[in-house]
Amino acid sequence: MNWQTFIPLVIGFLSAFIAIIGYFLHRQTERIKIIENQLSEKKYRTYIQLVGFFYNILKDVKFSNKTNEKESVGMLIDIKKDLLIYGSDKIFQKYVEWLTYTVVYPGDNRHFKHFLELLLEIRKDMGNPKTKLTKKDVMLSLTQNPDTYEEVKCFVEW
Repeated sequence: MNWQTFIPLVIGFLSAFIAIIGYFLHRQTERIKIIENQLSEKKYRTYIQLVGFFYNILKDVKFSNKTNEKESVGMLIDIKKDLLIYGSDKIFQKYVEWLTYTVVYPGDNRHFKHFLELLLEIRKDMGNPKTKLTKKDVMLSLTQNPDTYEEVKCFVEW
């Protein structure tokens, strides 16, 4: 075999080899994107479940409905499990901080500070990293009344 036929064969083989490697790298990148999207979807679903849980409690309070405590505790445990698996470290830490405060200081409304911080961290993690909302803004949204906010602001601002 002479050099004139050997070199084109080597170049052809290397070209095919590089094309195959490129195909597999592209395929692996696509798989990673799919997995990341699935995890992101589950994370967002968990965040929505947590925020929804809180707003359901808020509705129960506003409409004087009795909240099912067993069901609520079960939901919080499920949310904690999902946050551990899918949530960011900061969100999980804020969630545990809030829950710990409610257990250590039952009935103390200062837990709202921790919960509002959790809500703001969720906003940041869901694509608003430069949010300008404050705990006060969120609390005003919840109370819907500046006078009511004045009554509870000590729970938010300490």
